[in-house]
Amino acid sequence: MTLVSEAAKLYVPARRVWETIGDFVEVARWHPSVHESEEDWDGAQRLRKLDILAGEPLVERLENHDDDAMRYSYTIVSGPLPVRDYESTLSVHRDDATSCTVEWNGRFAPDGAPEAEAVELVRGIYRKGLEHLRFTLGG
Repeated sequence: MTLVSEAAKLYVPARRVWETIGDFVEVARWHPSVHESEEDWDGAQRLRKLDILAGEPLVERLENHDDDAMRYSYTIVSGPLPVRDYESTLSVHRDDATSCTVEWNGRFAPDGAPEAEAVELVRGIYRKGLEHLRFTLGG
């Protein structure tokens, strides 16, 4: 499995950041590559369908959500990314009363593209989201 990890230090209280990114479905509010996000359900499993720049919807399933720990984990069900067995965690870690670190980690097997290309694609998604989050929150 291939691992990708990105982090951003934000000079914003952790709880404020979590209020922005903690809703699994509302990723379009803060990630510029997501035009729309829509909630769906597969039985008791919560899904989000993302309209991303690539055109084909990206469908992800929430695996774990913990408001107290300020983190959630999800997997990809289907979509245009050249990966399989994708698992990811987005989390906020309080550094002090006025700053935090946001971490976005993913694990996957490349599928349909060389490993280096898949890594750069996933890393780019993480970086773009974290950079825009910093810009949006002024941190």
